[in-house]
This record gives sequence, structure tokens and C-alpha cells, in this order.
Amino acid sequence: MRSLQFKFSALVVVLLVSASVALTVLATRHERSSLEAEVTNRGLALASNLAEDAKVPLLAEDQLALENLVGHVGDGEGLVAARLFDQNGSIVASLSPDETGLVLQPQTAGAAAGPVIGRVRSVLWIAAPVVYSDVRIGEAQIALDLEVLVAPVVADSQKQLSAAATGILILGVAGGIGFVALLVGPIRRLRTGVEQLTDGDLATRVPPTSQDEVGDLTRAFNKMGESLQEKERIQSAFGRYVNDYVLTTLLEGPEGAQLAGAEREVTILFADIRSFTRLSEGLKAADVVGLLNDIFQLASDCILARSGTIDKFIGDSVMAYFGAPVPCEDHAAQAVQAAIDIERAVARRNASQPPPTHPVEIGIGIHTGPVIVGTIGSDRRSDFTAIGDAVNVAHRLEKLSKPGEVLVSEAVQRQVRDVVRLRFEGERQLSGRVEPVHVYSVEIQSGA
Repeated sequence: MRSLQFKFSALVVVLLVSASVALTVLATRHERSSLEAEVTNRGLALASNLAEDAKVPLLAEDQLALENLVGHVGDGEGLVAARLFDQNGSIVASLSPDETGLVLQPQTAGAAAGPVIGRVRSVLWIAAPVVYSDVRIGEAQIALDLEVLVAPVVADSQKQLSAAATGILILGVAGGIGFVALLVGPIRRLRTGVEQLTDGDLATRVPPTSQDEVGDLTRAFNKMGESLQEKERIQSAFGRYVNDYVLTTLLEGPEGAQLAGAEREVTILFADIRSFTRLSEGLKAADVVGLLNDIFQLASDCILARSGTIDKFIGDSVMAYFGAPVPCEDHAAQAVQAAIDIERAVARRNASQPPPTHPVEIGIGIHTGPVIVGTIGSDRRSDFTAIGDAVNVAHRLEKLSKPGEVLVSEAVQRQVRDVVRLRFEGERQLSGRVEPVHVYSVEIQSGA
């Protein structure tokens, strides 16, 4: 930003200096032209008057009168030469006595010829014919030094113009710096706001200070911050009800296309608080909710730590599945390890509670099988969930489990028997199924 301010200031200074120099040069040229024109008019007047006054003395060959006329003209400032010629071109009177008697080529010719103007370097000379009764009888010449007459005036004008230009330049630079400060100030504040927003401070707002394009940009920045803050609020609130994958897909994906239902093999886990009605007897509603939240927090942490997806909370139960929507090769082993973690976490909680608090016990059922995983529902209300017979089997196993017990199906046993110790519990007839199911319990060793 300092670079931008420096560039603006330098540009303003360059423009002001260029404008001041250009104006000074133009004014000086105009002043010189005007002065030279004025000197030319003066020379014409002097030459014409000298020619008019020299008529009679030239006819009378009055040398003294002619010298007096030339001497009188020589009193003017800047006059470098004054001469009178007779009709033969002989100098009869001059400011320089050495020129008297010299014969030079006259500059005027013809009886009716008018004044002739010429210039040699800085010397302006004017020749006017001396005419008597329409007969040319001589010539008067005047030479003026323009440097003596014009240069001092031009120099004085240049000093005055330079002083004025310096004053204008100082005022212009001060005004330019002020303008740049007014322009750069809002941009600097906007940049600071962008940096704070980038650092995660979504509450950052920059007050607009103008109605120009910078003000429009500032207002657009504030709207962007409001949108991001609103998205964060939605994500924070919605994230409490769905898993991170679903949330990210909903917020960033095209109309949730990636959430369409697809058949996947997953491992489903149901965990239920046993004898919850007895536990909640005598408790206030707020205490009941607090107890549920406490247990569900422990279960959620264990499930998410094993890459599971929490599907829903049903009363005093929680449903989760492993292997979807993010694929996982050892989803059965992860589900069983999550169940063991839940039982151990609840046991540690029970041990930390002061008497006479009743211990909480969890029954868990786990089954592996194909299900449809995706968005189920209407355009007004939808769930990202798993649907299929495997879900029912897992739920039935959870109903069969005893407090503190984890029951798994034959499908789970085949995938985890090399990882955990299992005990065959026999065949069980599950509600709604014709074929009995081989059921195994997980031996949970005490540990952290």
C-alpha cells in the first residue's frame, strides 16, 4: 500500500512539475514575443521620426543639425546604432563618428518605399526612407539590441512565474498527498479487513466512507463477510445433526448430487442404554437430557474416532455405520473396535460417578451387509441414512444383547476373528427372519 501511495504521490508531483514548466515556458515565449513586437514598433517610430526630421537638414546639408538629430535619438536605451544617409548612400551623420563619410548600400529603394525591418542575431535594425515631395533624398537607420531591451524583462517575468509555479507546486503536492491519503486510506482499511477475514475473523466489517467505486467495493466486501458468517453459522448448527462428509457435500456439492442413494456393503452398529426408564426415574427433564447428552457424547467420540458415521439418535439409542459414505476396507473391525471403546468409556464414566448414582450400561449389536446409503425423504425433509435388511439385523442383535455386551453376526465374525476375541453364543431366531443367525459376543478386556 505504501508503494501505491508513493506511486500516486510521484505521479501527482510529476504532473504538477510538468504542467508548471510547460506553463512557464509558454508564458515566457508569449512575453518575449510581445516585448519584441513592442520594441519593433518603437524602432519603427524612431526611424520614421528621424527620417521626417532629417528632410530639411539633408536638403540644406546642415551637418550640425543632422548630428544633433542622430545624437538625440541615441539617448534611447538599447539603441546600438543610428545613421542618416544621403541619396547617394553616404553616411552623413552617425552615433559612431568613425562611420561618417562611409558609403553603404541603402536598405530602401524607390521614392515610395516604406520602412524595412531586418534582424541579425539579437540586433533589430529598421531603415526608413527620407522623402521630400515624393522624392527619396536619403535614409534613416535605427539598430536596437533586443537582449538589452527584452532579456531583463523576460528574466524578471521568469522569476515571478517561477515563484508562482513553486507556490502552485507546493499547494498541488499538498493537495495531491491529501487526495492520495483520502484514496489510499479506505483501500488500506479494506486490505486490513481482507487479512482479518483470511485469518478467520468472519465478524470483520469495514465501514464504507464514500459513494464511489471504493465505497461499492467496501460494501461488497461486507456482504461477502456476512455471507461467510451465515454459512459458518449454518455449518456449525447443521454439523450437530449430520456427519462432516454429508455437511461438506451439501454445502459445496452441486445440488447434493453426490448424496444419491447407492448400494454399499457397510457395518451397522446399534447401541442402546439399558434400563433407561429406571435410570431416569426421579430425575428432572433437564437432568434426563443431560444424562443422554453425556452418554451420546461418549458414544459419538468413539464412533467418529473409528471413522464411523452417526446416522441418528433414536430415543436412548444411537445408530451408526462404517464404510460409507467414505469407503473403508476394514469397516467391520472399525465398528467392533468402536463398540469396545464405547463400553470402556462408559465403564470409566461409571467409575468416576459418586454414589448413589446408578451405573449406565450399554447393549450393542453389529452386523455387516449390503444396504442403500444416500438421501432418503422428500424435498421438504430428508435424511442421509442407510436402508436395508442389514440394518434390521443389527437392530435385532442390539435388542438381544445384555447390558455391557457386544453381539455380532456371522458376517462380522468372519472379518474380525483375527483381530478380537469372540465367543459363539449359538443360533438365534431374529424377529422377522426365517433363517436363524449365528451370534457371537465380543470379549472386552479391561483397559484404557
